[in-house]
Amino acid sequence: MAETGHPAEVYDRDRRLSNEAPHGLGETEEQHAHHDEVPHADHFGLSIRNETILFYVFTVPAWCLEIAAAVCGAYYHTWKAPFIATMSAFMILHAAAWLQTAVGMIQRASWVRDEGDLVDRRQFLYLAVRLNRLMFPTAVIGLATFIQAYARRGALKDLAYWLLFLLVFIWNVVGCVMNAYNNITWESDRLMYEEGEQPFRLTRLAILGLPSTPKELPKEA
Repeated sequence: MAETGHPAEVYDRDRRLSNEAPHGLGETEEQHAHHDEVPHADHFGLSIRNETILFYVFTVPAWCLEIAAAVCGAYYHTWKAPFIATMSAFMILHAAAWLQTAVGMIQRASWVRDEGDLVDRRQFLYLAVRLNRLMFPTAVIGLATFIQAYARRGALKDLAYWLLFLLVFIWNVVGCVMNAYNNITWESDRLMYEEGEQPFRLTRLAILGLPSTPKELPKEA
């Protein structure tokens, strides 16, 4: 391997990055500095911090209502008011959190942004990981409910109960896989190449909606 000009204990030889950059990035210092010259695009909506608070206002109650719907379905059946109320509220809040995150991603997607705008790309990756953070637990709850409901389908005599939670599981797990493949892994690798370190460098954790460092909230321009 070519000499990098910096101490061996600092340089991680397992990283598939440029040997020219003493800082360990895939770009030279001059190339990396050009990112600061790219004007940051303005986006409509709340700031990232406030928007994140709103996301959890939707998401945490949605998870609780999904669990409540699972319990109500087992005791009251799907045609009774308790299940209808909890399942409807869960779907509304889940859809709100999903759409909120998806709209943020669309505003920062590759077909509308300047690829040199690292601020937008960091925010896009954060939102993509957050989308899986919403869908993965939702899918797990849906799968757990489906398994017990399907196993007891003869006693429950409620086709809609296990079928609804099966659909919740399928929708969310397919969304997780597509988002991980199309957005998270791609953007994470690119930012690792250009920045060297970023909050979602461990892709296997990012796919589960988890950051690699405690500080995950991207800075705003």
